[in-house]
Amino acid sequence: MSSSVKSRLRAGRKQRGNGARKSLSASTRTLPGVGTRREDLLRELGVSTVGDLLVYPPRRYIDRTSFSRIADLRDGAVQTVSGTVTGIETRPAGHKRLFIAHIRDDSGQMRCVWFNQAYLRNVFRPGDTFVFSGKSKVDKYGRSMVHPEYEKMEGDLLHTGRVVPVYRTRPGLGQKQLRNLTRHALDGHLGDVEDCMPDSTRLRLGLAPLSEALEHLHFPPDLKRAEQARRRLAFDEMLVFQTLFALSRRDRKQGDRARAPRPGDEIKRLTAHLPYALTGSQAAALETLIGDIRSPYPMRRLLQGDVGCGKTVVACLVAALVCEEGGQVALMCPTELLAEQHYSTLSRFMTGFGFRVGLLTGSVEPEEGRQLKGDLKSGALPIVVGTHALITESTAFGNLSLAIVDEEQRFGVLQRARFLEKAPSANALVISATPIPRTLALTAYGDLDVTVIDEMPPGRGGHVTRCVGEEAREALLCDIGRRVVSGAQGFYICPAVDKSEAGLMDVTTASRLAQRYLGVDRRAEILTGRTPPEERFHIIEDFRRGSIGLIVATTVIEVGMDIPAATILVVDQADRFGLSQLHQMRGRVARCGAESFSFLIVSETASARARKRVEVLQSTFDGFEIAERDLAFRGPGDVIGTRQHGMPDLRFACLPEDTDLMLTARDEAFDRVLGGDDSEEWLGWVGAVRSLTAGRITVV
Repeated sequence: MSSSVKSRLRAGRKQRGNGARKSLSASTRTLPGVGTRREDLLRELGVSTVGDLLVYPPRRYIDRTSFSRIADLRDGAVQTVSGTVTGIETRPAGHKRLFIAHIRDDSGQMRCVWFNQAYLRNVFRPGDTFVFSGKSKVDKYGRSMVHPEYEKMEGDLLHTGRVVPVYRTRPGLGQKQLRNLTRHALDGHLGDVEDCMPDSTRLRLGLAPLSEALEHLHFPPDLKRAEQARRRLAFDEMLVFQTLFALSRRDRKQGDRARAPRPGDEIKRLTAHLPYALTGSQAAALETLIGDIRSPYPMRRLLQGDVGCGKTVVACLVAALVCEEGGQVALMCPTELLAEQHYSTLSRFMTGFGFRVGLLTGSVEPEEGRQLKGDLKSGALPIVVGTHALITESTAFGNLSLAIVDEEQRFGVLQRARFLEKAPSANALVISATPIPRTLALTAYGDLDVTVIDEMPPGRGGHVTRCVGEEAREALLCDIGRRVVSGAQGFYICPAVDKSEAGLMDVTTASRLAQRYLGVDRRAEILTGRTPPEERFHIIEDFRRGSIGLIVATTVIEVGMDIPAATILVVDQADRFGLSQLHQMRGRVARCGAESFSFLIVSETASARARKRVEVLQSTFDGFEIAERDLAFRGPGDVIGTRQHGMPDLRFACLPEDTDLMLTARDEAFDRVLGGDDSEEWLGWVGAVRSLTAGRITVV
């Protein structure tokens, strides 16, 4: 994020009172009952200050508002009762000692039982009234609860008789302690929280006041109020990073970078090297990217499209244009296999333009790596393809003008930032072959402009996807074996490299099983992330020449494997993978004019929901539709991992359910920022929210 963005947010935060800031930033040690040990446990939960505790969300709620009479307890039901202690006792039970409290109300009596908790003698005294919540037991010995939650009937109840929050905790820090600490924090500091959202905006959006939202987040009078509180905080949360996106975009477009336009029809000249014509969608995307290159500010664009739509060709043409003008191009890939495939493709492609391409990965020999880095630093090497080796401190560029990140969802947003630190004014092109639902695109990539290639090149063959059970594995392999013996080629994907106790199919077992049906003339070879680079190269080349019939692999072949002759895909225990991931695998065998086939083996233990999810692939080959279905089934944390792959760390917002809130927050932020709203009211609002969220959200 630029310094001007940071300064504006700091300015916004200064609008709040110093006393309030100090109060909310005070250590949790200032709360009663928090010593060094408890402070450390809270810090493990991400709670270091009072303000952190106010916005520490419950995982769920238990509704204990309905009271039952003791006489109405039902065996196995979770219920809440209020009763008076009539007596207590302890008795041995094997190696344990039972503590028993006898409870009575006007309908009958019950026992509450705890194991090895003799200290409860000092808690329960005959004549005192308590509320108990737990699972009821009704048998020949009467009615009872084992280890119920309890609370003495005096003042406001926190743990029973109400909607009770349930938090993520740590051993040594129980639910009761966390609720008590939160109650203390609310009582002592809720008045220090300033709601900077203008009343007119809040009423227009139908959101709760902030102080009310924080109170009801933890101790709501009912579940409806808890949801209203969450939505208010979700909106604030999304407003912060959408504002950061908007400020980042505005700062970038205010940058001063001279670009001398070149005359002529560049698209026509660039595509003259191709043996085929671009699709209309490819041509439109190329025109957009050239427009970005020619603009006075650095390009920040996401180029996405379905598998096989031709994104790589468009990126190569833009790379050639940049190199023609004396700039350097770097393409970063998440795996060595993908980097090697791109290196091979770019090397062939750039022959017509006369540009040399280098490959920089962790497997490159040290001497060769030093030579490559020297050529990059001097500017002698115009194009380099690599992995994370491109973002190490020892890698420098003489004139990096275009940074391309392929399969962005496999990187983190900070890795992209480190790449661009090599040349902050360089153009950045992010490529994703995994179609990203619009909601996630605006959330994870909200600082980028988005271009979609939505047209497939002509001449692609049909594709058939079929789901089968594990009981059909042998029969399926027999059929696949006949096809491979007749000259077909394909991939067999397994969820595990090694044998596992979880019952996952591993590549060694699958390879031996498949080889039985291939005979002596066709062979199966194993390819995983552990395969040495030289061996990996020979396997791929042998497969390309046709001497290997079947590659048995992990998901290492999910992207970058461009071998048009392959027409068969088998995914064993396909329910272990996401829909978008399975669709990517299908893209490895749907790349030529011949008909291709995908066979998805579903585990015997797969749930009905998992089977239904995988069966979606039988009805569509539209990657964007599949991505939306995948998001609905699994949520954003699995479609694009929240921490590893760049999604903001959302505490309150839940996508795709909160899409309406996200779009509203985006409209609010972009309208104000791009509209030039620098009012103290607006910056104070965003700064206060970001301060309350402890700066958890980062945009680069």
